[in-house]
Amino acid sequence: MKLKSVPFLMVFFLTLTLGSWGQSLPKEVLLVNDPYPPYVMDDGSKAGPGIDMEIAVKVLSNLGVKTKIQLVPFKRALAMLESGDADLTTTLSFREDRDAYLLWSAPYRTDTAYVFYTPKNSTFVPKNLAELSKHKLGLITGFAYPDALGKIPDLIRVEAPDTEKLVTMLLGGRFEVMIVNSIVGKYELTSTGKRNEVQQLGFELRGTDAKGTVMGFSKKKNLGALVVAFNAELKKMKADGSLDKIEGKYLD
Repeated sequence: MKLKSVPFLMVFFLTLTLGSWGQSLPKEVLLVNDPYPPYVMDDGSKAGPGIDMEIAVKVLSNLGVKTKIQLVPFKRALAMLESGDADLTTTLSFREDRDAYLLWSAPYRTDTAYVFYTPKNSTFVPKNLAELSKHKLGLITGFAYPDALGKIPDLIRVEAPDTEKLVTMLLGGRFEVMIVNSIVGKYELTSTGKRNEVQQLGFELRGTDAKGTVMGFSKKKNLGALVVAFNAELKKMKADGSLDKIEGKYLD
């Protein structure tokens, strides 16, 4: 985008803000992540790097910043960000314990639906959240779920490391019900051919949070100027439909 096409006040504000950080944008960054299809795809995926990964790479490319990608276990990704061995990651929920070592992007998704599944022939088919009381619910370690889940009395939580393992444990009888991000769950069940082995329950949870889904940048790497520029470009791409186009590529 040519400089003359940007309103003067926007250019002035961005220049002033970047100057206040006393930084220039890096030439290349290391983006670390743990596979979470379709938001973060496995290495070699024909579909592409994933919805959120593609958003991040496109934003950075528009800013003239190259992206190197490394897929590692989630805990290692966070450790690399905390130590400054990596620059950013995607698909995070804001958590205060991570605020000490991460800078946060603006939210790029604020409304998330969580759905529930049981094995197809299960005799336990709850009709609402309250009926989950005293039953085993499978969920993914480290994920932030809507507050309503924590208010279910005597709920027995059983954790899985990822969505693939979550489905395997459900079908193996490790718990009676699983909760999963609606898009991630549908993608996993469809891509593995297990959709007919489960039944979706008739209720869901929705998480609407102003902090939403965000990207995290390592504070150790002194990336304040990059976050400012990243947010400005992210806002532009959201307004012009670029984010929806990227998402549609994977969901269609």
